Amino acid sequence: MQNDRRLELIEQECRIRNDLKEIQFIHYFSNQFMEKNTQFFCIEEFMESLGITSQNALERLPIERWENHVRQSTVFSSWQEMLANAGTEYRLRNNFL
Repeated sequence: MQNDRRLELIEQECRIRNDLKEIQFIHYFSNQFMEKNTQFFCIEEFMESLGITSQNALERLPIERWENHVRQSTVFSSWQEMLANAGTEYRLRNNFL
């Protein structure tokens, strides 16, 4: 069940990124966004703090741990909220409609 939820979140993230012209992940979660909204300087630090250093590590991480980490180390109550806010800021920064 949690693997299905994780895949759903990843698929949703991919759809959002495709809608934003296939931007690079590090640009989507800019350092400015991360510093303002999290305890981390960049998205890579956020991932590393969870032990995510590869796709395989991401796939093995329980979704509950991911969500708890978002709640504890960011201003957001969920990954979806964090993702939506990053998308909004990206669109505004890059003048997307």
